[in-house]
Amino acid sequence: MIAQLLLVIAFLGVVYAVAKLVLFNTRRPGEPPIVPCYYPVVGHVVQFGIHPLNFLVECKRRVGGVFTINMFGQPVTIVGDPKVHAAFFEPRNEVLSPREVYAFMIPVFGEGVGYGASYGKMREQLSFLAEELSIEKFKNFVPAIQHEVREYTKSWKGASGEINLLDEMSALIINTACRCLFGEDVRKRINATRFAFLLAEMEASLRPAEVFVPWLGALPSAAARRRNDARNELSESLAKIVMERRAAEARGETDFQGSDLLGGLVRAVYSDGTPMSLHEVCGMIVAAMFAGQHTSTITTTWTLLHLMQSCNKRHFAKVKEEFADFQPQIGYDDVTDNMPFADQCAREAIRRDPPLIMLMRKVMTPHKVGNFVLPKGSVIAVSPLLTHADEEAFPDSRTWNPERDFNKVPKAFVGFGAGVHKCMGEKFGLLQVKTIMFTLLREFDFEPLGPLPDPDYHTMVVGPTKSQSRVRFVRRPAASSK
Repeated sequence: MIAQLLLVIAFLGVVYAVAKLVLFNTRRPGEPPIVPCYYPVVGHVVQFGIHPLNFLVECKRRVGGVFTINMFGQPVTIVGDPKVHAAFFEPRNEVLSPREVYAFMIPVFGEGVGYGASYGKMREQLSFLAEELSIEKFKNFVPAIQHEVREYTKSWKGASGEINLLDEMSALIINTACRCLFGEDVRKRINATRFAFLLAEMEASLRPAEVFVPWLGALPSAAARRRNDARNELSESLAKIVMERRAAEARGETDFQGSDLLGGLVRAVYSDGTPMSLHEVCGMIVAAMFAGQHTSTITTTWTLLHLMQSCNKRHFAKVKEEFADFQPQIGYDDVTDNMPFADQCAREAIRRDPPLIMLMRKVMTPHKVGNFVLPKGSVIAVSPLLTHADEEAFPDSRTWNPERDFNKVPKAFVGFGAGVHKCMGEKFGLLQVKTIMFTLLREFDFEPLGPLPDPDYHTMVVGPTKSQSRVRFVRRPAASSK
């Protein structure tokens, strides 16, 4: 009897999966063209997972710049035409909502933080961050970043040696971000290697498939247990720092170095008069570090790796010529106003291999995109990976060329997002990247130990394949005497 029941359930499951597949392959009037799908349940997931860039480019070639694919049975409309990007980036959360598709991030940041809070509260939390990420507070960052780079590279023993560039940039980004954003007192108490490990443990637990199969998030897993352990360890150490800072400010001690994002969060009060809780402050610190650490690490690593390639000797010479105009100790204005080619190099690294390859929203009300209308409840996405491969906007798109015209097609470059959700950390991230580049390239020579790495499309935030990112450094004589 049980066996028969299981057979019936299995049969009904097959019928349901096939029916959903047939329904997906039936285009409804007014909706975008569909990329035909022949695999029940998984849809296009396997093809996307093997090589997302090749898959998306082929879809666009076959059916046009706006198309719908099948991800675990969920139709996802990709806006791959830069000319209609505004339909994705401009609407407010009440029209195109990120919360539903990024709910899998809540266990990392914590309930009540970011997408785990109401939209009203989330906007206030983001405004607390924005207040501290102001240009005026950036003025003292460059000397602090250079100090951290020089202190950290003392651990590179000898006049020459080998390092994993991705690992080393990850630690450097954490050190510099902590020093600038949270003050020197916090920086001295944070072990960058351990911090990076804990962030990596949390990232490893993220399963974007939960966007399309929500019940996956309820299943126990070893990755989820490691995430919770990492989150608890990080929260405990941050909570001690936050409570000590609150006690110091209560005693009238407010002279902390850095922009002091920590102090801003400690003092933050919502519009209803309620201060941020200890849990929320810790969650926002994790969110700020999580959001910026990966992207800045990957951008710095890719930029340096590209400059090392023999095919880019002319670009490398141009960067070194630009850097040669400055004294070893530089300032904010030097980095922001007088390093335009270094800025182009960093942006081109993001353009060619964007760390975030898919940005998604849930359609909360019928929404027009170009000549099509997306139904309520569907998912809409922009893929920076696909858009940055647009040959009209970026000719010879897989070639790293920092001299290219980024404005050939307006709004085609979306490496920092756009519209209401544009990355608020763009200026700080580029300040970090360029200052680290300048300091390293003035004090070291580098050479790759292999060809340019492949992008690692198996990670949540896509960077160069770690095992292919080893390089040789040679300390310049002038640097060793500092």
